[in-house]
Amino acid sequence: MSFHQKVVRAAYGAVSKLLELQLRGVGDEADDDEAAPTDRAALLQPMGVAVLPIVARTLRADVEQDGGEPYVKRLWDKARTPTDLESGETRLYAVGAIATALRLLTGAAVLEAPSIKLGAAATKKVNREGDPVDCGTLTFAFTPGMAAALSITYTPPAGGGAPTVLAAGSGDISLIGRTGAGSSKVLAED
Repeated sequence: MSFHQKVVRAAYGAVSKLLELQLRGVGDEADDDEAAPTDRAALLQPMGVAVLPIVARTLRADVEQDGGEPYVKRLWDKARTPTDLESGETRLYAVGAIATALRLLTGAAVLEAPSIKLGAAATKKVNREGDPVDCGTLTFAFTPGMAAALSITYTPPAGGGAPTVLAAGSGDISLIGRTGAGSSKVLAED
């Protein structure tokens, strides 16, 4: 037997390690206390996917009960569901901010988010092609009227090391540096 219920509480069980939901029968929107309860119904989530929904009056559960414990086959929020999908699009979105999404389109994959971090403790940013690069400063100076009075000075970028000088007055200066500060968003195109 399958039926729809409102979700009134959601938390991961300390023992079961499953998302356990407290449910009430769908009836009067303001009367959760009088609605038929279902406690500790486990949400069956696909392997590799975990979600903790925002409990709201519009959150619904599709509950299945076949003699034993009730379980939830799927959840949906009547008010927080993207409706602007393109033809052929598949979207994975954050239940707390549906505009934060991975959109798989026919010809592209688009990651839309105010901040994108790469790695568990990410501190690096990803720059776009064409963003500025700070490779330090190479300065040429000469004194007019003096023979062979050319001076070349290299100032490495912040965090860079000093150039290696092979002999007094000569040396190779590599202008290979690190990318600059870059943009606050990762974009595939401008």
